[in-house]
Amino acid sequence: MPLTACTFVLFGATGDLTRRKLLPALFRLFNANSLPERFAIVGFALPDKKAPDYHEFVRAAIQEFIPDEERADHRLEQFVELTSFVPANFTDAEGYDRLKSELARVDGERGTFGNHLYYLATPPALVPDILRHLQQDGLVTQASSHAPWTRIIAEKPFGTDRDSARRLTNQFHEVVKEDQVYRIDHYLGKDAVQDVSVLRFANSLFEPLWNRNHIDQVQVTVAETLGVGNRGGYFDAMGQTRDMVQSHALQVISLLAMEPPNSFAANAVRQEKAKVLDAMRPLNNYHAVRGQYGAGHGMNGEPVPGYAQEASVPAGSCTETFMAAKLSIESWRWSGVPFYIRAGKRLPKQLTEVLIQFKGAPLPLFRGSTRRPEPNILRLRIQPDAEISLIVELKKPGTLNDLIPVELDMLYGEAFKVPLKDAYERLLLDALNGDAVLFMREDEIDAAWRVVDPLLAYWNQDPVDFPNYAAGTWGPEAADELLARDNRKWLSLDGF
Repeated sequence: MPLTACTFVLFGATGDLTRRKLLPALFRLFNANSLPERFAIVGFALPDKKAPDYHEFVRAAIQEFIPDEERADHRLEQFVELTSFVPANFTDAEGYDRLKSELARVDGERGTFGNHLYYLATPPALVPDILRHLQQDGLVTQASSHAPWTRIIAEKPFGTDRDSARRLTNQFHEVVKEDQVYRIDHYLGKDAVQDVSVLRFANSLFEPLWNRNHIDQVQVTVAETLGVGNRGGYFDAMGQTRDMVQSHALQVISLLAMEPPNSFAANAVRQEKAKVLDAMRPLNNYHAVRGQYGAGHGMNGEPVPGYAQEASVPAGSCTETFMAAKLSIESWRWSGVPFYIRAGKRLPKQLTEVLIQFKGAPLPLFRGSTRRPEPNILRLRIQPDAEISLIVELKKPGTLNDLIPVELDMLYGEAFKVPLKDAYERLLLDALNGDAVLFMREDEIDAAWRVVDPLLAYWNQDPVDFPNYAAGTWGPEAADELLARDNRKWLSLDGF
């Protein structure tokens, strides 16, 4: 089905996200002939000081982030010609008047019928002003699919707690309807995350085992080797729990734990995800650990500063750069199965993966073996190298009954012989097509904040002695103690 004509309006058109992710993703879609035949891009922002001409800004971004072999010069120039620019401050009423005139011109010349997809690649504090001006200038409609339609893509954070998230939702609903709001989480655009549902529901092997009777525990690790870099000001106001856990980690868990939807239509899938989040027990300090990295070493052994020494981080900050928690889902399927999360910066590896440990065999039948068989583990690695693998026990060749663990693995790059697309390509294409299945609905956001809010409120009132782990380590000792209370430990598949 061909995509409908559309003008893509980019707020924050000269920002880092636009330069690194959005423009390259749009170019790849253009180069693959995946964009609508009638399509235009209108940027709205203050001009970039290094490239005040917007065509030059677009050209430089594509040249920097798209390899030479993927961009022919004539295709790059064709793409650049799709773009125009309205220089303005986001709170400048006259700027929106100029935007209205530019959209009228583009709609007429390009034949885009007044269909507008707005992308808010801006600081969250600016979103209410942008929405208000769009409404006051008549730049939105109440239609999500019939021309002239309006859709709005919003970047996280969606509030800083449940109350602020609800206020933001109300601000959107004063301007457009819920089905016109596309709350983006780039994790959901990754192929490996989407394959969680495919693995479960397209293969009869797994779904009968996907419950408390057969699964012993689930562990989710989101590990980053870098520190906060130049994001110190933003990150210090958020912390690791808000930045990574409330959004990315809980979204992955909701896909892992949801019941089979009656279809893969957007609302059917999001309804089941919301049910999982509703069934999660709110976090408390007993079931959670926080940490902040001190000075230590990076991946290559180089000395790196502690969080408190990073640029833009206020002195004496108690913001967590690491958190670990035990989550409980109070449902018939998952009652009694712990879901452990750990997410942190300045850890030894750059890694996002899910480890699902099944219950062990009830009897050690192979009595001649030198070791007891270990429980099977299903690994879903999201990044850096997408992979699905299963750890099983087999007999060591040439022995009577010696058992060894063996990994049955599938690396995406080797299996499919094609490079994985950037998550933003899939998400932008879905938004252009009006498919919201990979975007978050308001009730998912609300339920996720319900889970983390009590913990964040407690931490805010309870100062802690930071730092408590060195850069280049796996976080504070308390993270290991959290699992040791349950006679467990963080699983490692480094040997495979």
